[in-house]
Amino acid sequence: MTELIKKFFEFIYDRQEIWHRRNFLALPAPWTQDSILRDYKFCNVYRELDAGTLAIKKYICDMTLPPQTRLFTLTAYRFFNRRDTVENLFGGALEPHNFNFTALEQRFDTIKQQENIFSNAYLITSHPYDKQYRPHDKHIQILLMLKDLAGKIETYYHDLYNSTPKNGLEIIKHHVPMAGPFLSGQILLDASYATDLVSYTADDFLIVGPGAHWGLNIIFQDKLSKKEADAKCRYLYAIQEQEFSALKKRSGKDWQQVRWKNADYPNAPYLCLHDIQNSLCEFRKYWRLKNNEKAKKRYFKADF
Repeated sequence: MTELIKKFFEFIYDRQEIWHRRNFLALPAPWTQDSILRDYKFCNVYRELDAGTLAIKKYICDMTLPPQTRLFTLTAYRFFNRRDTVENLFGGALEPHNFNFTALEQRFDTIKQQENIFSNAYLITSHPYDKQYRPHDKHIQILLMLKDLAGKIETYYHDLYNSTPKNGLEIIKHHVPMAGPFLSGQILLDASYATDLVSYTADDFLIVGPGAHWGLNIIFQDKLSKKEADAKCRYLYAIQEQEFSALKKRSGKDWQQVRWKNADYPNAPYLCLHDIQNSLCEFRKYWRLKNNEKAKKRYFKADF
C-alpha cells in the first residue's frame, strides 16, 4: 500500500511535468519518456487546465454576462461536454430568458447528421425527460429539460448562490433532474470558479466519482465503501506535502518546479481536494495500462 501511494504521487508529478514542458516551457515533443503517458489519453492534473474546462471557463468567468446566463450555459455545456459545444451547438452563451427550443432543435438535428454532438468522456442518462416528444433522442430530451430550467433560472441561481459546500450538490440535482450525482458534481465544480455563482471552492467539498473510487481500491488494495473512499481521498490530500517531499529526495522530481503557479488556485502550492480525486481516476487508467489492460483512446503520438 505504501508503495502504491508513492506511485500515485509520482504519477501526478509525471503527468504535470508533461504539461509544464509542453505549455510552460514550450518544448517540442516528446515531453516524457514514459510510453504510456506519451501515447495514451490522460486528463491534466489540474481540472482547470483541461481543454473542456478552458472552453467553458471563459464564459463562467465573463463578468459582462449575468450570473444566471453563466450558470445556465455551464449547466447546458456539461451535458454535451465538448470543447466546441458553446460555439458550434449553442452559437454562443445561452440566454435563459430567450431560450429558443425550436431553433436549437433544428440546429442540433442538422449538426448531429454531420458529427457526434456528445463527448465520450462520460455517459449521460438516456432516461427521457418528456416521454411524449421524441423520447429516444437524447439531445432533444436535454433541450426540453433546459427549456423548463430556463423558466426556473432565478430560483436555481438563488438557491445555488446561497448554498453551502454540504448542500450544493443536492441543489443542482433538485433543479437539474437529468444530471445525477456525477454530472451535478461537474456542474458544481464549474460554478466554483466564479465567486458570484457559489461562495466556496473545489477545496471545500468532495464527490468521489466511480473512476476515482476504483483508483482508491487499487491503491489501498481493498474494496472500499463510499464512506471509506471519501476518507481515503481526504487522507491522500492531507499527506501531499510529505509525499512530494519524499519523492524529491528519492528521485529528484521536484513538484514545486512543475506545479501550476496560479495564485488564485485553492490549496496552492499543492492540489485541491477535487484534483486529488481527478488524479485518482487517471491513475486508475494508468495502472490498468501498466498491467496490460486495454485503454479506449490514444492520446498523442509524436513524430520522432
